[in-house]
Amino acid sequence: MVSRASGQYLACKNCRRVYTKSELEAERKRRDSKVLTCPYCGSTSFTRKFTNIVLIVDPEKSIIAKELSIIHPGVFAYSLE
Repeated sequence: MVSRASGQYLACKNCRRVYTKSELEAERKRRDSKVLTCPYCGSTSFTRKFTNIVLIVDPEKSIIAKELSIIHPGVFAYSLE
């Protein structure tokens, strides 16, 4: 199942971080680039098709963070399609 909110958000296919399109557009303009780039990992590959969004506050204590191999706090897609 794809999250209903996923149309408003893009998930990085590399690190799973979730951004609004406006966040990525602002970063693109700041960098004076023609391509959307993940501010965290530098990937240029994004998807709108993902299931659920998880907020990881303390990766060291989070079971989900361990399951997804997340080591830094942030907002992530649980599963990419």
